[in-house]
Amino acid sequence: MNDSGTVNAQIIDSVTGVTTLITGQSPSQSFGMLDAVLLETLGMAMHNAVTRQQGAGLISSAAVTAACGKMLNAPFPIQVSPPPPAPPVPPEVNPLPTPPAPTPTQATVIAQASAEAEQGIATLKTAEQTAAANAAAAQASLQQLAGSAGGTAAASSGTNTPASGTKP
Repeated sequence: MNDSGTVNAQIIDSVTGVTTLITGQSPSQSFGMLDAVLLETLGMAMHNAVTRQQGAGLISSAAVTAACGKMLNAPFPIQVSPPPPAPPVPPEVNPLPTPPAPTPTQATVIAQASAEAEQGIATLKTAEQTAAANAAAAQASLQQLAGSAGGTAAASSGTNTPASGTKP
């Protein structure tokens, strides 16, 4: 009934544009639906796992309680003998007082303080060297991680990008 000369060119362009738009958006819409279904499924699976774990804990607690109750209600056929008497307390012995410690001289105190200070400085230097080595190792690991993450992100970013001009 219609021949090709009776359809307006603007209508043809409009229909073609809508068809192209629908065809371009369908992958992103299907991936969006797939992601939504996946999230719902994972959420329900986690909820079911938590519920099962709580139920198992409740059953385990009930079983332990029942077993303890049976143990407490069991009769004791053997008479328990009384414990033996405690041994007598030995007499108290007080040691003799020791002579007072000699007071160190001022030079001895200064020498001991200097030795402790040098030992503390050596400990701090060792800690500084260890911290610097740990920081260098962490920086190298971070750069290696950034390098490996940058290579995989560029490879995977081209697979799920929607067509230009469309929103996911």
